[in-house]
Amino acid sequence: MVGMNLSARLGRAAIAAFILGCTSIGAGSAFAAETTTVAQGTGTATLTEKVTDDAGVLSTQEKAELREKIGQLQKDERRVLFVYITNKLDTDPESYAAQVVKDKGENSAVYVLSVDDRKMGVQTGKDWPKGRLDQMYDAAYDKLTSDEYGASALALADAALGNTSSSNSSDSSGLAWLGGGAAAIVAAGGGIMYYSRRNTKKNKAQTLESAREIAPGDTDQLNRLSLETLDQLAQEELVSTDESIRRGKEELNIALSEFGPERVRPFTKAMNHSTSTLQKAFHLRQRLDDAVPESPAERRQMLVEIISSCGQADDALDAQAAEFAQMRDLLIHSDEKLDELTQRTVGLRARLPEAESTLARLKGNYDEHVLSSIADNPELAAASLDEAEKLLEKARGIQAQPAGQQGPLVGLIRDSEHACAMTDRLISGVENAEENIATARGNLESLIAEVEGEIDEARELERQGKAQGTTADWNALEDLLGRAGTAVTEAKSQGQQDPLGQHTALTSIDTQLDEALDRVRERTSTHARQLDLFRQQISVAESNIQAAEDLISSRGRIIGSGARTALADAKRLHAQALHTERSDIRAALQSSREAVAAAQAALQRAKDDIDEHRRRQQRQQMGNAAGNIVTGMVLGQMLGGGRGFGGGFGGGGFGGGSFGGGDFGVGDGGGFRGGSF
Repeated sequence: MVGMNLSARLGRAAIAAFILGCTSIGAGSAFAAETTTVAQGTGTATLTEKVTDDAGVLSTQEKAELREKIGQLQKDERRVLFVYITNKLDTDPESYAAQVVKDKGENSAVYVLSVDDRKMGVQTGKDWPKGRLDQMYDAAYDKLTSDEYGASALALADAALGNTSSSNSSDSSGLAWLGGGAAAIVAAGGGIMYYSRRNTKKNKAQTLESAREIAPGDTDQLNRLSLETLDQLAQEELVSTDESIRRGKEELNIALSEFGPERVRPFTKAMNHSTSTLQKAFHLRQRLDDAVPESPAERRQMLVEIISSCGQADDALDAQAAEFAQMRDLLIHSDEKLDELTQRTVGLRARLPEAESTLARLKGNYDEHVLSSIADNPELAAASLDEAEKLLEKARGIQAQPAGQQGPLVGLIRDSEHACAMTDRLISGVENAEENIATARGNLESLIAEVEGEIDEARELERQGKAQGTTADWNALEDLLGRAGTAVTEAKSQGQQDPLGQHTALTSIDTQLDEALDRVRERTSTHARQLDLFRQQISVAESNIQAAEDLISSRGRIIGSGARTALADAKRLHAQALHTERSDIRAALQSSREAVAAAQAALQRAKDDIDEHRRRQQRQQMGNAAGNIVTGMVLGQMLGGGRGFGGGFGGGGFGGGSFGGGDFGVGDGGGFRGGSF
């Protein structure tokens, strides 16, 4: 009788557990969680804000969506989920997450994300459903592999709601026999699936819109996008470039007829380059779409090449088209422009005698060395003005010709503009000479010190850049620094005799140094940041590879081929990253990220294999136990004369209190999962 009662209880318990477990899964939409993002440095006991983003990785739209999900989660399920996003975490994610749950209660959970450290973790309290932790972790981690931080938080929030394809599919199959109640649950789950798909579609659209703003030449940013986004961008870029070339050919034909082949040579060159680039891009697209599969790394590289090359070629073609649109506009309004330039030459001609008189007066007040830089200005201005007037006269003649023969007119107008501008600078140099001389004498010493400081900074940046392998035109920088040193030496020795000339020369070299330093600073600092990130990534990759290696080697044949293949791929990517560190830091960074992902995949697959092995053992043990129970049932029936069924469903059976009010399968889902990404 004992055997029969136990059997009855087990049978009814299995039914109850199944009903309650399925209800828990199917009703995941009805039980939501509160999502709160924590400010860095805030104690876990005083968290109040729902969404706070110290790392600045969430967009305004993403924050709004998180708040919307927070409201739904907290209202329906009475569970709380904190999402803590920061640049650098002072402690390990597990310790921090455990403290949050301890402070907030067993109905709370926390998602900790440290962007710079590339560490994450998910902790749930005991009141969370079993299996929900894994769903939340997997949903967040899938997005983190492509650095989609906002999408990661949103995916985790969806998973906290139970919005996963696996859970919904199990709901519909597992509850088919339960009738109307289960059907209602499945219907609710379907509504959630629709809501989740709608939000996922919105998130993807926002990501794509942001991706379109990335400059085509910024391959580092492009490499951070997901493969799905890259694929969409590549398709758009192919269409855009093809359309630009088609329109550009029409523009080029018009430009050729209006301005002649020599004038439109830059346009022709840009067109040829764009056409060649597009053909190469189409070939890459064909390779991506053929039956031969590429690895994710190869696919990413090909997509980025399509986007970058086509985007830059498209921009160059658009720039040339815009340039010739301006030329055409100038041709249309040539009458007004020629009249304007004629008036300008008249004004310059009137200023020229006054400039000659001013120079004569200055020669009486200053030493000839002081005026050496402007001594020839009136003579040069007169020659330049003569040239401008000749060009205008020739332009008038071209303008009188029929349409289609006026192409040279644009060049003549622009040459006239240049000659007038040169004349104005020469005359102004004499007119403002006295003031400029005083300014030059007063500022020359500080200008020399400024240029010397820039030379020293450039030398240090060059040393640092070469040491860390930064790619830059170091020969051009050396040439510029040599000329700058010569200019400083001459300014020190001749500054008193020719302050104006030396000040002008130093100002020119200072401008060139400023531009060169900006480029070198950006390259060197960017490369330094990339190196630092690479070292972090490669360290994470190595630790994950070692962990996977240790786990696989210690479990023997329990671990299948999937984990071993992923580990081999991680080792290959790790070696590739180290090999390209000096030559191409961006490629090395990408390889290191992929090595981390592959190593973590190997580790997870190995753990899955171990879990599956344990489940098989448990099923075997349960089978043995079930055999013993059946034996007891038979013996009880034989020896008890059928009395076993009389008490099998009594007070200790299904109707009893052993299930604790129906909480079976809902709570006791506490735990932590975390790692690097």
